[in-house]
Amino acid sequence: MSREIRTIHTFVVIVMWFLLFFWSSSPARSQRLQTIQGSDDGWQLVWSDEFNGAVGSLPDSSKWTYDRGGGGWGNNEEEVYCAAGSSVSPCSTATPNAVLDGNGNLVISAINTNGAWTSARLKTEGVENLQYGRIEARMKLPMGAGIWPAFWLLGSNINTSGWPLCGEMDVMESVPQYGPSKTSSTIHGPFSGGNGVGSSFVFPDGGTISDFHTYGVIWSPNQAQFYRDDPSAPYFTIRNSSDIAGDWVFNHQFFLIMNLAMGGYFPGYTDSTTPNPAVMTVDYVRVYRGSHDRVAGPVSINAGGHSEGSFFADTNFSGGKAVSTDATIDPSLIPAPAPPQAVYQTARAGESKYRINNLVPYAPYKVQLHFAETQVNGAGQRLFDLTINDQIVLNRFDIFAAAGGKNKAIVRTFGANANGRGNIVIQLTPRDDAQPLISGLVVSQTTDNEPTSGPVFLDSGGGDVANFIADTDFSGGNQASSFAPVDTSLISSPVPPQAVFQSERWAPSTYTIGGFTPGTTHTVTLYFNEIYWSQPAQREFNVLINGSQVLTNFDIVGLTGAKNKAIQEQFQAPANSAGQIVIQFTLGAADQPKISGIVVN
Repeated sequence: MSREIRTIHTFVVIVMWFLLFFWSSSPARSQRLQTIQGSDDGWQLVWSDEFNGAVGSLPDSSKWTYDRGGGGWGNNEEEVYCAAGSSVSPCSTATPNAVLDGNGNLVISAINTNGAWTSARLKTEGVENLQYGRIEARMKLPMGAGIWPAFWLLGSNINTSGWPLCGEMDVMESVPQYGPSKTSSTIHGPFSGGNGVGSSFVFPDGGTISDFHTYGVIWSPNQAQFYRDDPSAPYFTIRNSSDIAGDWVFNHQFFLIMNLAMGGYFPGYTDSTTPNPAVMTVDYVRVYRGSHDRVAGPVSINAGGHSEGSFFADTNFSGGKAVSTDATIDPSLIPAPAPPQAVYQTARAGESKYRINNLVPYAPYKVQLHFAETQVNGAGQRLFDLTINDQIVLNRFDIFAAAGGKNKAIVRTFGANANGRGNIVIQLTPRDDAQPLISGLVVSQTTDNEPTSGPVFLDSGGGDVANFIADTDFSGGNQASSFAPVDTSLISSPVPPQAVFQSERWAPSTYTIGGFTPGTTHTVTLYFNEIYWSQPAQREFNVLINGSQVLTNFDIVGLTGAKNKAIQEQFQAPANSAGQIVIQFTLGAADQPKISGIVVN
């Protein structure tokens, strides 16, 4: 589908009496699932909204936020999005766009008032970030000219990486040209832009989108499987392989969106036949995870507990057992924003290990460990050691003594570099009869991007290794890495470590390296390695140094003849008037720019 950033539209409600009649009289509504906390198919429910509120009440503000406004949303759409309960014109509390119907449904209505459409676009951005699992919504959809309902996921890094580099997974879209029985699923990334890679599904036996159906995706590292009604029978599977012609951008956190758009380039435009209101009815939204499915870092984990806020349900562990308490935990020692109470009311007890993987090898991370003593009643009654990547960071740690009492939360924060396999391993070992106890752990990439002063050796997209320092001085781009061996036979001595060539910063980016005397000339060495493409002309990009283009449509494989074969380019460049060497990597004829290492001396 040709479009810029996906638009999603949600919620419209008309006159309440009409809606009540419409909802209560619908014969298509099926029996609601009674038990949702677990199932015999190996999936565990970790987050949901069942929309079980009173008639006319607003969606749960602890689960949903809203996009607001109009302007076309990159697709020339007609609607203005309204937050639930908004009275800012053209939004009106008299004709709400997102309300509960009192029968366990969310109703999203697109309403035309005096020629202007209002609608709603709900999202979990900033409230609930998701990474992997089975994600589904049961809903029935409106049909008519210009109507475009959607249920989708957008990369949580949208505000830093932009679209389409953040990634987008459209679980369900419906537009008039599909007809009454067809919907589609599509992914968007730097390999596709607005066109996307996807497939469509036609409901059998005369089924239509005006009936309740379940729209879902089973999302795992390097794969997405889209389904309708039956998760055991995906109709469309896409993998990080030859299925896409570029970088896979779906192994990180995303947030949910539901919306009801009206008009635009993709669905066409509304007319006098378009239903007013157009109503999208959502029975539930649910997120499941397989038992102990691992998640990739950076990540927040609720040790021993379920999904809470930005914390994933307990995962990535071996050993120990889950314990819990109903006691109120005092968080006064925790810097804002403190994790939810529930994080401290559960814990993993016993000798255990957490392995956070898919990090950037050797890159620096911040590790926050959350504790609350909920069992013993005095100091010295529970002592344990804690290591991060085999380095002891807590010796004979006593939660009660450190916090100053029982049921009082405390956090300990450490800096740690991922190991050469991109892992951070946290291990708890007992020092007495009472077993170790941990309530939560957060592993996040350090945001320190402090400028360096030349000469400098930078591991672009990577961490500290030998005389190369962790990636810094940059703006823009994304990190990626590989563990494949790299042929460095084309690299002049001294050859950088393998790890430099196994990490990269890709997508348009700029490095500003300062500390030089203005006007002095310096040698700039750029190291490249292609970890994704295997043929010439699949990646071509440009490089500028202090505004002068030094590489045009640079083709790594075209020059090296192979994937995972490194190459270097060297230039003489004068420092600018601010004493800086500014290196820009920009789009060329194909795919995205990239860089593995930079040396300026």
